[in-house]
Amino acid sequence: MSGPVPTTRPPAGPPRAIELMPAVLQHEWDLYHATWFTLMGVGGGIFLLARLLRLERGLGVWLGLPVVDLVSFAVISAGGLLLIWSLGRPLRFLRAVLKPGTSWISRGAIADFIFVALGGALILPGLALGGATSFARLPWDPWASTTLGRVIEGVALAAAAIVIVYAGLVLADKAAVTFWRSWAIPAQFVFSSLAMSMATVMLMQTLDGTPIESLECWLLAKFLALLLAVIAWHVVTRRTQPGKAEALARLHTVYGGLFWGVVITAGTVLPMLLAVLAALVPPTRDALGVAALLLTVAGGFLLRLLTLRVGYFPPVSGVLRVPKR
Repeated sequence: MSGPVPTTRPPAGPPRAIELMPAVLQHEWDLYHATWFTLMGVGGGIFLLARLLRLERGLGVWLGLPVVDLVSFAVISAGGLLLIWSLGRPLRFLRAVLKPGTSWISRGAIADFIFVALGGALILPGLALGGATSFARLPWDPWASTTLGRVIEGVALAAAAIVIVYAGLVLADKAAVTFWRSWAIPAQFVFSSLAMSMATVMLMQTLDGTPIESLECWLLAKFLALLLAVIAWHVVTRRTQPGKAEALARLHTVYGGLFWGVVITAGTVLPMLLAVLAALVPPTRDALGVAALLLTVAGGFLLRLLTLRVGYFPPVSGVLRVPKR
């Protein structure tokens, strides 16, 4: 009596990669977030640049307080309110703030609070209401001319620097979106923020009748040149990486006119050339303050918005072993 006939299974062939799900465009981060990123960059940047260049006295005083600092606090506060709005629910905001060990949103929000609190405390001794200076006895002044004042200003400056950079780090840090997962994203946001802030400070000087120095023009030109270099590096490297390839295709086709026409040409190259012209020809500097602000803010906001709108989650791939026949 014979037993069952043995059967043999063909050996498996070489594994083949298959795409289980195509790249998916993200839709959660959009207009509110781009506006929030822009406000944080300008708010932190004008405080940082005005204080480092010691321009705060020449940008006007209102009720005994430096106008540039008040503008900075107002812009940061508007950005913070927009962040809460974009998160949808107050409890969601609180959960985000309470995770500084893992979340750049949390670290940034804490830096926002520190910046506004210490910056506000720094200028408080100058407050004059009805001729009364109730806080003038504090052992510092709004111009950080005492040791304690310089310490408070230093911590506020450090917090302002975090406010400028953290928006880019929110995207780049462990992001599932390939186009965002690069050091180039926070670098772009930093140089763009500094350019917008420098232009804002120059406009405030023009409005206050304070001469714009050549150093400020050269700084604006350098910030924009560095921004242009980082953008170029980001769009020409790792072009075939899954997720980034789709992002670049969308950037050049759907948003090509805005990207090349507004972000690159009008928002970066043109104000850079105008800044160089203003550095070499002083009579043009007041006009530069107005033009540079409009151009850099338009370019900076669109840079952030387009960065968000071309974000793709990379395709999901798997490995299939096909038996040999």
